[in-house]
Amino acid sequence: MLIHTSYLDIKYREVNPKIWLIYSPLILFFFINFQRLNLFLFFYSYIISSILIFIFYYFSLLGGADLFLLLILNLANAHVRSLLGDSYFINSGMEPLIVIIYSLIPIVIVGLGNLLFNLHKTPKDLSLKTRTTLAFSGRQMTIKEFLNSKFVFPLTEIDQNGSRQVRLSFSIEEDDSEWRKRYEKLLKEGLVREDEKIWVAWGVPVIPFILLGYSLLIIFGFPSFI
Repeated sequence: MLIHTSYLDIKYREVNPKIWLIYSPLILFFFINFQRLNLFLFFYSYIISSILIFIFYYFSLLGGADLFLLLILNLANAHVRSLLGDSYFINSGMEPLIVIIYSLIPIVIVGLGNLLFNLHKTPKDLSLKTRTTLAFSGRQMTIKEFLNSKFVFPLTEIDQNGSRQVRLSFSIEEDDSEWRKRYEKLLKEGLVREDEKIWVAWGVPVIPFILLGYSLLIIFGFPSFI
């Protein structure tokens, strides 16, 4: 399931809802493993991870596909045995929360690298908080590069009068092709130049990071002191 949907997420940035109907029977594994679980730990982990998922979804940090995937995955793999590092928690139902933690680690590492590389490039007239957020999630790109890109969304918004303002995020409902059409029109009207740099954010495919997090869990488990 994770490999299939990761491929779809990378290629299309969306997963057809019918795909989740195909994989939904995997939830039955929860009932198979029911007796092996510490129900308190499992429901604690499931509730906390679900709250985090919905918060990320509310702020457009996760798409609907990521939401469905995590809900199915957390039930289907409530009981996990790792190859190298079993611990009481992962055997007893803490898998939902641990997968999210492992999935976020590479995203945060990439973001911190982005921050160190881009902070000095951010507009000096912005507040430090705004500059930090912009540097963490965005990067600079020329108009020409943006018009030739895919799954990239402008954080530097330019209206029909040529006015510019910086935003810090984009909605998962946005269509990157519509943004390219808009900026191509601005280019033809002479309101922007091909070599002008704007801030953009990449529409990150989250499911591959979840696949990575789950792979780390089943290979390495969780630290032995836990």
